[in-house]
Amino acid sequence: MDINGHDNMTPMKRKAVLILLAIGISAGYSPPRRGGEARQPAGWRAGVVSSAETFLRASIEASPYRARASRHPVCACASLGAATPPLRGGQSEDTLKVTVDLINVQFSVTDRHGRFVSGLTAQDFKVEEDGRRQEIRNFARENELPLTLALLIDTSPSVRPVFDEEKLTANSFLESVLREKDLALVIGFDRSVTMVQDYTENLKLLKRAIDGLEIGGGTSIYDAVYLAGKEKLTDEAGRKAIILISDGEDTTSKTKFTEALLSAHQSNAVIYAISNAASTGFFGHGRSGFPGFGDGDIRTLKKFSEETGGSTFVVNSENSFKKIFDQIAQELRSQYSLGYFSLNTARDGKYRQIKVTARQPGYIVKSRKGYYAPRR
Repeated sequence: MDINGHDNMTPMKRKAVLILLAIGISAGYSPPRRGGEARQPAGWRAGVVSSAETFLRASIEASPYRARASRHPVCACASLGAATPPLRGGQSEDTLKVTVDLINVQFSVTDRHGRFVSGLTAQDFKVEEDGRRQEIRNFARENELPLTLALLIDTSPSVRPVFDEEKLTANSFLESVLREKDLALVIGFDRSVTMVQDYTENLKLLKRAIDGLEIGGGTSIYDAVYLAGKEKLTDEAGRKAIILISDGEDTTSKTKFTEALLSAHQSNAVIYAISNAASTGFFGHGRSGFPGFGDGDIRTLKKFSEETGGSTFVVNSENSFKKIFDQIAQELRSQYSLGYFSLNTARDGKYRQIKVTARQPGYIVKSRKGYYAPRR
């Protein structure tokens, strides 16, 4: 536009500017959110979630988070399309259409002795999707990407014997793992799902939220995972992890396990599950000396973690909360992340298997098993 207000931009230049603007919007950059008091999106109602589907519908319609840009540039399954209308006769001039499906995979590498391996590069790995080799386009080590952490804590009556220890060690874990630009939130769940602290980098607020958790009734694990993935983690980029502390036995969820797992897949978050219920022993009892403390369902926790590339830990006399949190912190500090453009361009919503392997013999790679393709 000249000084007289006339638009002197040619159609080709105008389309180029629009495409560049679209790319910038697709990248989704916005300044990091700062620490503050918990903000409840519509649907997180004072510790009450009557129905996960009702919650999600209300959240989609009214949540301030649904339209916000990610705090970090998007690097997973981003789509961009721009085209000009066809000219007369079906011809199209200067038409440009860009479609990008960048699949992001977090993973860790251990040697034969179970020790984490650091210092590797993209040339040390290969990635396949449904058995078809893919080209690695992006690669980063853990300290190059910010971490978004969701801490999901079971507050049902079955965890009462270890509740204080849970809270104490969870606070210590956050102190050891969170760094500059990292954010965390705290969700408590029993019969209902409550976000007691929204995203913040303020450790004092996070600790206050954990310390303020109280025992309730019922256990809605599936609802908690479903809502954390769908409402909070899906729109975030960078490394994402869920720390799920529970005995694994769901009794009151409105959603099904498969729906919760799908939500976790679509959010690209890795789930680290901590079982606070001992497995049934020779005499058929749960945690010795704790009347009313159930055995839980370790299979649920293992399924969540294995499908997303995480791990499941069991609290017992040899494996304390502190030791487990230390192991998780070490793995988070040893993670890698790679991205590739899928050679399968079909947008059919189907599940696709991912396999990341190391070229070095004896190295073991742990990553999520797959993802769901976007739909048109």
